[in-house]
Amino acid sequence: MAHRSSAVAGRPGTLDIPRRPLSIRSLGTQRVPPLAIAERVKGEFAEMRGFSPTLAQAARLFDLPPDECDRVLGSLVSDGSLVRGPDGRYRRKD
Repeated sequence: MAHRSSAVAGRPGTLDIPRRPLSIRSLGTQRVPPLAIAERVKGEFAEMRGFSPTLAQAARLFDLPPDECDRVLGSLVSDGSLVRGPDGRYRRKD
């Protein structure tokens, strides 16, 4: 499958738009339901084995306000997807 880039300069028919990563917060501006954000965060924990951030680290990584990140992580702890250790770090439940 061919990879198409929207940031290829000098090619006719392409846009000269710089690439930037899609953050969870930018998804929020598109009115993505909180459940979709929680699923995205859960997916990040699944992809990064051994990942154990504090709330502050997770909020920065996921580009979420700390109170919203706390709610998302709390819901994932409640549903059994994550655990919060005595050190305050969140981990994927094995």
